[in-house]
Amino acid sequence: MYLKKILAFLFLTPLLFLSGQYFQSNFDESQLDQEQGRVEYRLVVKIIGDEWRVVTEDDDSVSDVTLRRGDRIRWIVQGSDASFAFPDSRIFGLETRDVSDGNPLVMAVSANSPRGKFPYTVFIHESMTYARGQSPPRIIIR
Repeated sequence: MYLKKILAFLFLTPLLFLSGQYFQSNFDESQLDQEQGRVEYRLVVKIIGDEWRVVTEDDDSVSDVTLRRGDRIRWIVQGSDASFAFPDSRIFGLETRDVSDGNPLVMAVSANSPRGKFPYTVFIHESMTYARGQSPPRIIIR
């Protein structure tokens, strides 16, 4: 009886290992985000008219986003390098970030983030000015 248990264990162990490797390689991060209800919001920093603005990818009149812990924001700055400053390091784990022209800045809301409305700033290096949002852009964490 003892020998049968050992043989069964030796036979099943590689199968369990290989099936775990297959599952892990075929399960990407976006599927995990969808299952956990995480969302990624896309914002663009660009010139509209004669001023720099922070707006959503789909609507040039909206810049505020309402997030939950674990959600992500993807900013893309079009036309200049920029510096981002956040009011509380608990939101993303740090207070400032720099991003180069055309490169995305992707930040996830920390599990330790406080709830509330948090204005942030985007300093545009090329024109030495701040981008405007819904005056100023805000992150709302629920």
